[in-house]
Amino acid sequence: MAHKISIVVLNWNGLADTIECVESLRKLRGTDHEVIIVDNGSTDGSERALRERFPEIEIIQTGANLGFAGGSNRGIARALKSGADYIILLNNDTVVDPGFAAELAAAADRDSDAGILCSKVYFYDRPDVLWYAGADFSVALGWGRMRGYNQTDDGRYDKTEETARPCGCSMMVTRRLCETVGLFDEEYFCYVEDTDLGMRAARAGLKVLFVPSSKVWHKASVSTGGQKTALSLYYNVRNILLCLDRNYPVGLPARLLRRASVLSASLLSLFTMGVPKALGLRRIYQGLRDFHRGRFGEFRG
Repeated sequence: MAHKISIVVLNWNGLADTIECVESLRKLRGTDHEVIIVDNGSTDGSERALRERFPEIEIIQTGANLGFAGGSNRGIARALKSGADYIILLNNDTVVDPGFAAELAAAADRDSDAGILCSKVYFYDRPDVLWYAGADFSVALGWGRMRGYNQTDDGRYDKTEETARPCGCSMMVTRRLCETVGLFDEEYFCYVEDTDLGMRAARAGLKVLFVPSSKVWHKASVSTGGQKTALSLYYNVRNILLCLDRNYPVGLPARLLRRASVLSASLLSLFTMGVPKALGLRRIYQGLRDFHRGRFGEFRG
Protein backbone atom coordinates (compact mmCIF):
# COMPACT_ATOMS: atom_id res chain seq x y z
CA MET A 1 0.00 0.00 0.00
CA ALA A 2 1.39 3.37 -0.99
CA HIS A 3 1.40 5.99 1.72
CA LYS A 4 2.42 9.61 1.61
CA ILE A 5 5.46 10.21 3.80
CA SER A 6 6.73 13.58 4.98
CA ILE A 7 10.29 13.83 6.28
CA VAL A 8 10.83 16.74 8.65
CA VAL A 9 14.38 18.02 9.15
CA LEU A 10 14.91 20.67 11.81
CA ASN A 11 17.68 23.21 11.16
CA TRP A 12 19.12 25.59 13.73
CA ASN A 13 22.38 27.22 12.68
CA GLY A 14 23.50 23.94 11.13
CA LEU A 15 23.93 24.59 7.43
CA ALA A 16 26.67 22.09 6.58
CA ASP A 17 24.99 19.23 8.46
CA THR A 18 21.57 19.99 7.01
CA ILE A 19 22.93 20.07 3.45
CA GLU A 20 24.60 16.68 3.86
CA CYS A 21 21.44 15.24 5.43
CA VAL A 22 19.15 16.49 2.66
CA GLU A 23 21.56 15.34 -0.04
CA SER A 24 21.34 11.82 1.42
CA LEU A 25 17.53 12.08 1.33
CA ARG A 26 17.72 12.76 -2.41
CA LYS A 27 18.86 9.14 -2.83
CA LEU A 28 15.79 7.59 -1.17
CA ARG A 29 14.04 4.77 -2.97
CA GLY A 30 10.73 2.98 -2.66
CA THR A 31 8.63 5.80 -1.19
CA ASP A 32 6.27 8.59 -2.13
CA HIS A 33 7.74 11.29 0.07
CA GLU A 34 8.34 14.97 0.55
CA VAL A 35 11.02 16.73 2.58
CA ILE A 36 10.15 19.67 4.81
CA ILE A 37 12.90 21.75 6.40
CA VAL A 38 11.92 23.67 9.52
CA ASP A 39 14.31 26.51 10.29
CA ASN A 40 14.19 27.22 14.00
CA GLY A 41 15.09 30.90 13.87
CA SER A 42 18.66 30.44 12.63
CA THR A 43 20.93 33.47 12.85
CA ASP A 44 23.79 32.20 10.67
CA GLY A 45 22.19 32.76 7.27
CA SER A 46 21.52 29.06 6.81
CA GLU A 47 17.86 29.55 5.91
CA ARG A 48 18.69 31.64 2.85
CA ALA A 49 21.47 29.27 1.80
CA LEU A 50 19.13 26.28 2.08
CA ARG A 51 16.45 28.01 0.03
CA GLU A 52 19.00 28.69 -2.70
CA ARG A 53 20.40 25.16 -2.71
CA PHE A 54 17.07 23.32 -2.41
CA PRO A 55 14.44 25.46 -4.19
CA GLU A 56 12.19 22.45 -4.59
CA ILE A 57 11.91 21.86 -0.83
CA GLU A 58 9.44 23.65 1.40
CA ILE A 59 11.16 25.55 4.20
CA ILE A 60 9.17 26.71 7.20
CA GLN A 61 10.59 29.60 9.24
CA THR A 62 9.47 29.53 12.87
CA GLY A 63 10.88 32.99 13.65
CA ALA A 64 12.50 31.85 16.89
CA ASN A 65 14.26 28.88 18.44
CA LEU A 66 11.31 26.75 19.57
CA GLY A 67 13.46 23.82 20.60
CA PHE A 68 13.17 20.33 19.18
CA ALA A 69 9.60 19.94 20.38
CA GLY A 70 8.23 23.22 19.03
CA GLY A 71 10.14 23.15 15.76
CA SER A 72 9.20 19.54 15.07
CA ASN A 73 5.55 20.27 15.83
CA ARG A 74 5.49 22.96 13.16
CA GLY A 75 6.76 20.46 10.63
CA ILE A 76 4.38 17.71 11.75
CA ALA A 77 1.39 20.06 11.56
CA ARG A 78 2.36 21.08 8.01
CA ALA A 79 2.79 17.43 7.01
CA LEU A 80 -0.60 16.45 8.39
CA LYS A 81 -2.21 19.35 6.57
CA SER A 82 -0.66 18.19 3.30
CA GLY A 83 -2.14 14.72 3.75
CA ALA A 84 0.81 12.75 5.09
CA ASP A 85 0.06 9.31 6.49
CA TYR A 86 3.48 8.95 8.09
CA ILE A 87 5.84 11.68 9.31
CA ILE A 88 9.54 11.00 9.86
CA LEU A 89 11.44 13.28 12.22
CA LEU A 90 15.10 13.22 11.29
CA ASN A 91 18.02 14.97 13.00
CA ASN A 92 19.87 17.27 10.63
CA ASP A 93 23.22 15.80 11.71
CA THR A 94 22.46 12.43 10.11
CA VAL A 95 22.79 10.69 6.78
CA VAL A 96 20.45 7.90 5.81
CA ASP A 97 20.39 4.59 3.98
CA PRO A 98 18.38 4.92 0.74
CA GLY A 99 15.79 2.49 2.07
CA PHE A 100 15.43 3.88 5.57
CA ALA A 101 12.02 5.50 5.00
CA ALA A 102 10.58 2.59 3.02
CA GLU A 103 11.55 0.18 5.81
CA LEU A 104 9.81 2.30 8.46
CA ALA A 105 6.67 2.53 6.32
CA ALA A 106 6.68 -1.20 5.62
CA ALA A 107 6.91 -1.97 9.34
CA ALA A 108 3.98 0.38 10.02
CA ASP A 109 1.98 -1.29 7.25
CA ARG A 110 2.53 -4.68 8.88
CA ASP A 111 1.28 -3.55 12.30
CA SER A 112 -1.77 -1.29 12.43
CA ASP A 113 -1.12 -0.60 16.14
CA ALA A 114 2.32 0.90 15.52
CA GLY A 115 2.37 4.55 16.55
CA ILE A 116 6.10 5.34 16.65
CA LEU A 117 8.78 3.53 14.68
CA CYS A 118 12.51 4.11 15.23
CA SER A 119 15.52 3.45 13.02
CA LYS A 120 18.71 1.66 13.94
CA VAL A 121 21.26 4.44 14.43
CA TYR A 122 25.04 4.17 14.00
CA PHE A 123 27.89 6.54 14.71
CA TYR A 124 28.66 8.61 11.61
CA ASP A 125 32.42 8.34 12.01
CA ARG A 126 32.31 4.63 12.91
CA PRO A 127 29.68 3.31 10.53
CA ASP A 128 29.49 -0.21 11.93
CA VAL A 129 29.20 0.89 15.59
CA LEU A 130 25.76 1.27 17.12
CA TRP A 131 24.43 4.39 18.77
CA TYR A 132 20.78 3.28 19.20
CA ALA A 133 19.23 -0.16 18.79
CA GLY A 134 16.17 0.30 20.93
CA ALA A 135 16.25 1.18 24.60
CA ASP A 136 15.41 -0.04 28.07
CA PHE A 137 13.79 2.32 30.54
CA SER A 138 12.60 1.95 34.13
CA VAL A 139 9.69 4.15 35.15
CA ALA A 140 10.38 3.20 38.78
CA LEU A 141 13.97 4.47 38.69
CA GLY A 142 13.62 7.14 36.01
CA TRP A 143 16.59 6.06 33.93
CA GLY A 144 17.51 3.57 31.26
CA ARG A 145 20.03 2.80 28.55
CA MET A 146 20.24 2.63 24.78
CA ARG A 147 20.77 -0.94 23.68
CA GLY A 148 23.90 -1.67 21.72
CA TYR A 149 25.45 1.71 22.47
CA ASN A 150 29.11 1.85 21.36
CA GLN A 151 29.05 -1.81 20.27
CA THR A 152 29.95 -3.12 16.83
CA ASP A 153 26.78 -4.28 15.12
CA ASP A 154 27.03 -8.07 15.18
CA GLY A 155 23.43 -8.81 14.22
CA ARG A 156 22.00 -9.36 17.68
CA TYR A 157 19.67 -6.36 17.29
CA ASP A 158 18.16 -7.31 13.94
CA LYS A 159 14.62 -8.03 15.07
CA THR A 160 11.73 -5.58 14.69
CA GLU A 161 10.26 -5.36 18.18
CA GLU A 162 8.71 -3.07 20.74
CA THR A 163 11.07 -0.81 22.64
CA ALA A 164 10.69 1.02 25.94
CA ARG A 165 11.96 4.37 24.75
CA PRO A 166 11.86 5.92 21.27
CA CYS A 167 14.69 7.98 19.82
CA GLY A 168 13.97 11.34 18.22
CA CYS A 169 17.13 11.12 16.11
CA SER A 170 15.15 9.19 13.46
CA MET A 171 11.58 8.29 14.30
CA MET A 172 8.39 7.98 12.33
CA VAL A 173 5.00 8.87 13.78
CA THR A 174 1.73 7.81 12.23
CA ARG A 175 -1.25 10.02 11.52
CA ARG A 176 -3.22 7.82 13.91
CA LEU A 177 -0.77 8.57 16.71
CA CYS A 178 -0.97 12.32 16.11
CA GLU A 179 -4.76 12.29 16.03
CA THR A 180 -4.99 10.05 19.12
CA VAL A 181 -2.41 11.48 21.55
CA GLY A 182 -1.32 14.74 19.93
CA LEU A 183 2.13 16.07 19.09
CA PHE A 184 5.18 16.77 21.24
CA ASP A 185 4.62 18.62 24.51
CA GLU A 186 6.45 21.91 23.97
CA GLU A 187 7.05 22.47 27.68
CA TYR A 188 9.99 20.07 27.36
CA PHE A 189 11.63 22.33 24.74
CA CYS A 190 14.34 19.73 24.06
CA TYR A 191 15.25 16.34 25.52
CA VAL A 192 12.77 13.73 26.80
CA GLU A 193 9.90 14.94 24.59
CA ASP A 194 10.29 11.72 22.57
CA THR A 195 10.10 9.63 25.75
CA ASP A 196 6.96 11.47 26.81
CA LEU A 197 5.35 10.87 23.42
CA GLY A 198 6.25 7.18 23.62
CA MET A 199 4.65 6.88 27.05
CA ARG A 200 1.50 8.62 25.84
CA ALA A 201 1.40 6.28 22.86
CA ALA A 202 1.68 3.22 25.11
CA ARG A 203 -1.12 4.44 27.36
CA ALA A 204 -3.30 4.79 24.26
CA GLY A 205 -2.56 1.22 23.19
CA LEU A 206 -0.16 2.15 20.39
CA LYS A 207 3.23 0.48 19.98
CA VAL A 208 6.70 1.97 19.90
CA LEU A 209 8.75 -0.19 17.52
CA PHE A 210 12.44 -0.50 16.80
CA VAL A 211 12.95 -1.23 13.09
CA PRO A 212 16.55 -2.39 12.49
CA SER A 213 16.24 -2.57 8.71
CA SER A 214 15.90 1.24 8.70
CA LYS A 215 19.45 2.56 9.06
CA VAL A 216 20.78 6.03 9.88
CA TRP A 217 24.25 7.39 10.71
CA HIS A 218 24.41 10.11 13.38
CA LYS A 219 27.19 12.62 14.04
CA ALA A 220 27.39 11.85 17.72
CA SER A 221 30.54 11.48 19.78
CA VAL A 222 31.40 9.11 22.59
CA SER A 223 33.24 11.87 24.45
CA THR A 224 31.37 15.12 24.81
CA GLY A 225 31.68 18.10 27.05
CA GLY A 226 31.44 21.85 27.46
CA GLN A 227 28.56 24.26 27.74
CA LYS A 228 26.17 22.40 25.45
CA THR A 229 26.58 19.08 27.24
CA ALA A 230 26.20 20.75 30.63
CA LEU A 231 22.91 22.25 29.45
CA SER A 232 21.71 18.78 28.48
CA LEU A 233 22.06 17.82 32.15
CA TYR A 234 19.66 20.62 33.04
CA TYR A 235 17.03 19.53 30.53
CA ASN A 236 17.36 15.84 31.32
CA VAL A 237 16.89 16.26 35.08
CA ARG A 238 13.98 18.66 34.76
CA ASN A 239 12.25 16.86 31.92
CA ILE A 240 12.59 13.28 33.14
CA LEU A 241 10.98 14.28 36.42
CA LEU A 242 8.17 16.07 34.58
CA CYS A 243 7.64 13.16 32.20
CA LEU A 244 7.44 10.55 34.94
CA ASP A 245 5.12 12.55 37.18
CA ARG A 246 2.75 13.15 34.26
CA ASN A 247 2.77 9.66 32.79
CA TYR A 248 3.39 7.42 35.79
CA PRO A 249 2.28 9.21 38.97
CA VAL A 250 3.09 7.37 42.19
CA GLY A 251 2.66 7.98 45.89
CA LEU A 252 4.99 10.25 47.87
CA PRO A 253 7.50 7.61 49.12
CA ALA A 254 7.98 6.10 45.65
CA ARG A 255 8.09 9.55 44.09
CA LEU A 256 10.88 10.68 46.44
CA LEU A 257 12.87 7.52 45.75
CA ARG A 258 12.46 8.01 42.01
CA ARG A 259 13.64 11.60 42.22
CA ALA A 260 16.67 10.51 44.20
CA SER A 261 17.40 7.90 41.53
CA VAL A 262 17.17 10.47 38.72
CA LEU A 263 19.43 12.84 40.62
CA SER A 264 21.96 10.08 41.30
CA ALA A 265 22.09 9.10 37.63
CA SER A 266 22.67 12.73 36.66
CA LEU A 267 25.49 13.11 39.17
CA LEU A 268 27.14 9.93 37.91
CA SER A 269 27.01 11.27 34.36
CA LEU A 270 29.32 14.11 35.41
CA PHE A 271 32.13 11.54 35.38
CA THR A 272 31.37 10.22 31.89
CA MET A 273 30.33 13.28 29.88
CA GLY A 274 33.42 15.47 30.15
CA VAL A 275 31.53 18.34 31.75
CA PRO A 276 33.34 20.71 34.13
CA LYS A 277 32.15 19.54 37.53
CA ALA A 278 31.13 22.93 38.92
CA LEU A 279 29.16 23.83 35.81
CA GLY A 280 27.53 20.41 35.64
CA LEU A 281 26.47 20.57 39.28
CA ARG A 282 24.99 24.00 38.74
CA ARG A 283 22.96 22.83 35.73
CA ILE A 284 21.66 19.80 37.63
CA TYR A 285 20.65 22.02 40.54
CA GLN A 286 18.93 24.44 38.17
CA GLY A 287 17.03 21.61 36.50
CA LEU A 288 15.80 20.33 39.85
CA ARG A 289 14.95 23.88 40.96
CA ASP A 290 12.97 24.70 37.85
CA PHE A 291 11.09 21.41 37.99
CA HIS A 292 9.90 22.23 41.51
CA ARG A 293 9.04 25.79 40.48
CA GLY A 294 7.07 24.56 37.47
CA ARG A 295 9.33 26.53 35.12
CA PHE A 296 9.53 24.76 31.77
CA GLY A 297 10.29 25.64 28.16
CA GLU A 298 13.69 27.08 27.20
CA PHE A 299 16.41 27.35 29.83
CA ARG A 300 16.56 30.88 31.21
CA GLY A 301 19.38 30.60 33.73
